[in-house]
Amino acid sequence: MKSPFYPAVLLPIALLLILGGCARPERKVIPAEDVWTYILKRAPQHQLDPGFVYSLAFAESSFNAYASTDVARGITQISEAAWETVTDISYDRAWNWRTNLNTAMLYLVYCRERLTEAKHFNYPLLAASYRYGPGAVQRAQYQISGLPKPKNKIYQQFFRGHIHPYPPPEPENPHP
Repeated sequence: MKSPFYPAVLLPIALLLILGGCARPERKVIPAEDVWTYILKRAPQHQLDPGFVYSLAFAESSFNAYASTDVARGITQISEAAWETVTDISYDRAWNWRTNLNTAMLYLVYCRERLTEAKHFNYPLLAASYRYGPGAVQRAQYQISGLPKPKNKIYQQFFRGHIHPYPPPEPENPHP
């Protein structure tokens, strides 16, 4: 006769083993040096200021590749709508920090083009367009004062005109 103990113990263990492998970790902080190296390589290809992109990524997630909210995910906390505006890559790939950063840069280019077309490009408005969307910036008549004040300290600095509020890491072996 089988003991009722086995199913009661083995079923939860089996479920934990099966489901535990499917869940992503809560945090995956990417080293600042890796983020900076990647941005230094890719931002100029998009004619974006690397220090700005670096500060934005830190502001959004503190470099946590698995950061998420109800509306955004990944190292740059890009929304699905923003993602789909600039790429056909599945939004499931937003957890890959390099893909996420590159797609966020494509979205920054998209926002910059909207601002340039309206003859209102500047980095504070670019940060606002990323944060609130280009439509919100247009409805605010391209005035930072017409937008909600962000709680995030880095975005507050962006909105004051500081485009490098979070400094990149120092090189480990600077040239003498």
